[in-house]
Amino acid sequence: MNLRMKYSPRAGGRLVSWKGPGDPTPGRFSYGIDAKTLLQVYLWLWDGLRPVARIGPWTGYVVKSERRYQMANVSADIIIYMAVVDNDYEIVYITYSLSDGAPRTRCVLTYSGEFQLQSWSSMSTAWTVLETWPSSDCARYGHCGPYGYCDETTTPVPTCRCLDGFDPTSMKEWTSGRFSTGCRRKEALRGCGHGFLALPGMKSLDGFMLIGRNTSTMEECSAECGRNCSCVAYANANLGNGRSRGDIARCLVWTGELVDTVKIGADPDADTLYLRIAGLDTADGQRMKSNVARIVLPILGSSVVVLICISFAWLRFKDEEMKPKIADFGMARIFGHDQQNANTQRVVGTNGYMDPEYAMEGIFSTKTDVYSFDVLLPPF
Repeated sequence: MNLRMKYSPRAGGRLVSWKGPGDPTPGRFSYGIDAKTLLQVYLWLWDGLRPVARIGPWTGYVVKSERRYQMANVSADIIIYMAVVDNDYEIVYITYSLSDGAPRTRCVLTYSGEFQLQSWSSMSTAWTVLETWPSSDCARYGHCGPYGYCDETTTPVPTCRCLDGFDPTSMKEWTSGRFSTGCRRKEALRGCGHGFLALPGMKSLDGFMLIGRNTSTMEECSAECGRNCSCVAYANANLGNGRSRGDIARCLVWTGELVDTVKIGADPDADTLYLRIAGLDTADGQRMKSNVARIVLPILGSSVVVLICISFAWLRFKDEEMKPKIADFGMARIFGHDQQNANTQRVVGTNGYMDPEYAMEGIFSTKTDVYSFDVLLPPF
């Protein structure tokens, strides 16, 4: 049997739970495809009108996947094939099929709100649960709260984290394992003058708005979100429906709170989310900050060392009469304590690292080592 929907405001087919263990009348939960929009197609679990769990948006292509299960007293693994089928009659449906020789298998939506794959065991003469969804609290809709995300790359247990640029709204609740209050910005947005931070490996969030075909490239999508001061994030995903055949890259933008955010890492369904962060002047702002930390800070630290060595050379660099010396790139020369400069008889040092005054005329001073140090600095 196919689980079917039509591209119309009318709801399509759904799998509906029982009201209770002995009451087959319609219950609180249903499983199916969201038919609210043409382009945003989801698989949901509903608790009345409240979403319980969500699978990312459908790309518009014929999607096929398979899952393999091992079952005791069965000669071969059970393989369940799932396909999302789109045809010319503007109908989308989900279909399931089994590998040859597999025992009877069924999809069940329990009265407690769990979607289960069950297979019949002839040995125990009972249904065995192969898989349950949602599989954990982190897989439930919006479990990590606004601007929080479930990190599925942390194994074996997914955990809630705040998006970059955000802190827990209530640290007390967060540390106790309650994440519904989510996260808040470390620095509030004021106007449009902020850049975007790239967050790769994210599942498309809920509640996006779709921008049309004129913003099909990443640059156009970035410009569209940048012009809208209410836009907090954007992504460029390959969504589609039966009409577009899923072959048009589309710009997704978010203007409200970011909810049901999941990091899935290196996955074919993952997108790069660009999040507006206060203090980033350009899209390259984060990379510039990274360069400061990686290059500039070590240079400053080394510069302080050189400054100390030159300014307080009497602490370490002295001749046999306890008079201070100054070094030209490792070549120590006598430098009188009452002298500001001097002229040597023979130039000593490494060509290319010596300052011109010393290399050509033998004149050296406290600036000589500074020049040599500058030659070693990496270019920006």
